[in-house]
Amino acid sequence: MEVDGGRFWGGGVLEVLGWGGVEEQSVMVNALRHAYDSFTSNLASLLRTTTSATVHTLHIDALPLPTLLQHLPSFDALVIGPGPGHPANPTDIGLAADIWHLSEQHLLPVLGVCLGHQSLCLASGATVHPLPTVKHGLVSPLTHSGTDLFRGIGASTVRAVRYHSLHAVLPPDDSSSTPQLEALAWAHDAENGRVLMAVRHTAKPFWGVQYHPESICTAGGGGAEVVANWWRLACEWNRSRGRSSMRAAGGLPEGWGGSDVERGLVERQAAWERRSGVRPQVVEKGEKVGRSVTTKVVAARGLQATRVAEILGVQSADEFVMLDSAAAPGRWCIFAVLIPGVTRVITYNVGDAFAALSRVGGATTSKTSSSDDQTQVPLAEYEGSIWRFLAKYMHSRTATGGCAKSPFWGGLVGYFNYEIGVASLDIPVLRDGNSARPKVPDVSLAFAQRSIVIDGDTGRAYIQTLLPCDDGWLTATAQRLQLAADMSQTPSATPHTQSPVPTPTQQFPEILRPSQPSYLSAIATAQSHLASGNSYELCLTTTTKILHPRPAPHPWTLYTTLRARNPAPYAAYLRLSGTTLLSSSPERFLSWTRTNTCQLRPIKGTVRKSPTMTLSAAERILRTPKETAENLMIVDLIRHDLHRLAGDSVAVRKLMVVEEYAHVFQLVSVIEGALPSASGMTGFDVLAASLPPGSMTGAPKRRSVQLLRGLEGRERGLYSGVVGYWSVCGAGDWSVVIRSAVRVDAEVEEEEEEEECDVWRIGAGGAITALSVPGEEWEEMVVKAESALGAFVG
Repeated sequence: MEVDGGRFWGGGVLEVLGWGGVEEQSVMVNALRHAYDSFTSNLASLLRTTTSATVHTLHIDALPLPTLLQHLPSFDALVIGPGPGHPANPTDIGLAADIWHLSEQHLLPVLGVCLGHQSLCLASGATVHPLPTVKHGLVSPLTHSGTDLFRGIGASTVRAVRYHSLHAVLPPDDSSSTPQLEALAWAHDAENGRVLMAVRHTAKPFWGVQYHPESICTAGGGGAEVVANWWRLACEWNRSRGRSSMRAAGGLPEGWGGSDVERGLVERQAAWERRSGVRPQVVEKGEKVGRSVTTKVVAARGLQATRVAEILGVQSADEFVMLDSAAAPGRWCIFAVLIPGVTRVITYNVGDAFAALSRVGGATTSKTSSSDDQTQVPLAEYEGSIWRFLAKYMHSRTATGGCAKSPFWGGLVGYFNYEIGVASLDIPVLRDGNSARPKVPDVSLAFAQRSIVIDGDTGRAYIQTLLPCDDGWLTATAQRLQLAADMSQTPSATPHTQSPVPTPTQQFPEILRPSQPSYLSAIATAQSHLASGNSYELCLTTTTKILHPRPAPHPWTLYTTLRARNPAPYAAYLRLSGTTLLSSSPERFLSWTRTNTCQLRPIKGTVRKSPTMTLSAAERILRTPKETAENLMIVDLIRHDLHRLAGDSVAVRKLMVVEEYAHVFQLVSVIEGALPSASGMTGFDVLAASLPPGSMTGAPKRRSVQLLRGLEGRERGLYSGVVGYWSVCGAGDWSVVIRSAVRVDAEVEEEEEEEECDVWRIGAGGAITALSVPGEEWEEMVVKAESALGAFVG
C-alpha cells in the first residue's frame, strides 16, 4: 500500500486515515470548525508528518453513526483522540464509543489516544478509575514490551507527557473472562503505582495509548516512532484483508473537511459574496483611502516615550493610544495620532447585528444615524462575522511605500476583550447583571492614518501619514520631536538631578479586595473539575476594585506612576470608546510579520526579584514540575491553535526559558509558524482563531472557558483580552491585558457623604492545576494585583 498521496481524516476526538482525492470546498467547510480538545491539531500534524497521509477531522457529534458507516470504506484507519471527559459519558465520547463494536464488514484499524484509549479499554472488558494523583502536563518514563507499537524503541528511553485523571485497569490474569487486551507499556508512579500506558486488542486491529504522543515534550521514541509503528501495523492489516479494494468511488461528501490549505477570512468573504450576490462596501462615500505611506525620520536618541505623548497632548485628550515598550525585550513605542472628526473608530458588542463606525471626538452610534460621522455596518453582509468585516476593511486599505524598518505604518489599533474570544468558541457570553453599569464595546479599534513609531534600540523616530498632502503635519511634528530630542541631550546650566519616581496622589482610594474564602473555594471547585478529567488546567481570576474620590488623578498621571514602578515590554496607555486602560503587561500574545510568520510568547511561571532571588535561584524554582507543567500545557494548547492555520510549519523556538525582566523572572516559551502563501490568510486569521489567549483560560480551552464561567460568575471585560495593532503594511502585534487597571469612564460610584468616585478594576489570577496549593495561589494572585495597584497606593 502506497502512503504518498493518501488521505487522513480526523476530528475533535475522532480521526480517520484514508486515501483518494478531496474537493476543495469540502476541505474548507470542515476546517472552519473548532475541535473540542485543545491538542487535536497537534495530533493531526504528527500523523501527517509521520505517515504522509492526508488528515481529515470530524467532531464526535458531527453526524449519525449510519452516515459514518456509509463512508468508512473510503478510509484506511481512524484515530480516536483526547478528551476531556469520561469514556462512559456519551456527551464526552459521542459516536467514538460505537467504533469499538464495528461489524466485520466495517472493521478497520483504530488508534485511541488518552480518552480514546480509555474508551477502547472500557469497551473491551477493562474498568476505568480515577487516579489517586492526577497527571496533567507531567512527564513520566515508561517501560514497555519492545514489541508491536514499541518495536525498535529502546527499553528505557520513552519519556511520555501525560494529561489524565483517569486510568484503565485490565482484568486480573486469573479472571474467568477471555482477555481482549494485551498491555504494551506502563508508567510507575510513587503515588499511583503501576499505571497502564498502552494496549493492543488481541482479536481486532485496535490499539491505545494513555499518554499524548503529540506533546512537544514526549521524547525517546514515544511520539513519531510509535505512530509510525501503528501506521505500519494498520497498513499490514489492511493489506492482509484486501481493504484497499473497498474504497468508495467518488470520495467524501461535501463538508467532511481535510488538511488541504484553509482559506483566509478575506477569501471566504469573497466566496460568500459570489454565492450570495451581496456586495458590501468597506470604503465610505467621500473617504480618501491612502494607499501610500509618507515618512520623515528623526534622530531622537534620548527622547523619552512619555515626552512624545505629552507633546501629542495626552493630558488633554479624551481618546489616545500609546503602545509602549517600557522594558526589555520590548523595542518599539507606537503612537496612533488620532484626528478629531477624521479618525474612524470601529466598535462591536457580541450579539449585535452590526458594527458601529464613529469618529474620534464624537459619540459612538448605538442606532442608525443619518450623520456622515456615524454609521452602522450590517454584519449580515459578512455572514454575521465581525472578523470578516475587519479583514475586508483592512484588505481594502493595504498600503505601500513606508519605511521597511518601521513595524507600523498606520492601521487598526485598539483592543479585543475576553468576551469576544468566548463568543468565538460558540459559548454564550456571561453579562454583568448590573444594568446601571455603563456598557462598553467588546471590540474597539481606531484606524490611525497618522502615527509615530520610536525605535528603542536606535533612537530613531518614524513620523508617518497615510493622508495625501499631509506634509505640513509631517514637517511640524518632525521639528517638534527633533527639538525635544536635542534638548534632552543638551547639558543644563544647573546641576541635573535624577527625576523622582512619580508618587501617587495623597488622597488615597478605597481598595476593595476579593474575598479570600470565596477565591479559595473556587480553587477547590476547580481542582475537583481537574480530578474528574473535565480540564487539565484552569486559569482562575478575580477582580480588585478601586474607588478613587474625586478630584482623582488624571489617568496619564497614574500611568506614568505605573510605568516607573513596573516597567513592562508590552505596556499600553489607551483611552478609546469610553474605556481607559493602564497596562504594564509582560506578555506578548501574538505578533506576525508582513510575510505572515506568526509568533506567540506565552508566560506561565513567575518569580519576583529580590536581593536573594538570583537567576540561578529562579531557575531552580521555575524548573519544578508544577511550574513546567503549567507552561507545557499552554505551549501544547497554542501549538494546536497555530497548527490549525499554519499547518506543519509550527515550531517551538524556545521551550520554558527563564527570562529576566525589571522586577521578575518569568518562564517563557516561543512558538512560531508560517502561514501558507496559497491560503490568502494573514496573522489576523490566527488572532481570530486563537482568542481568548490560552494562557488566560487553561486547557482544553473550550471546556475550560465553560467551567470558568461558572467559577467566576462575571465578565472579565478588557482584562484577559488583547491590545495592539494591525498595520496597513501587513504586520500585527498584540499583548495580553494583564498587570493592568481598567476604567469605564462613565462609571461613577458614591461613597459616604455622597462623595463621587472614579471606579478602576484590576484583574488577577493564576493557573490552577492538580499540584496547586490554594494558599500559594491566593498569594500569587495578590502579588499580581499589587503590580498594578502601585499606581494608586504605592
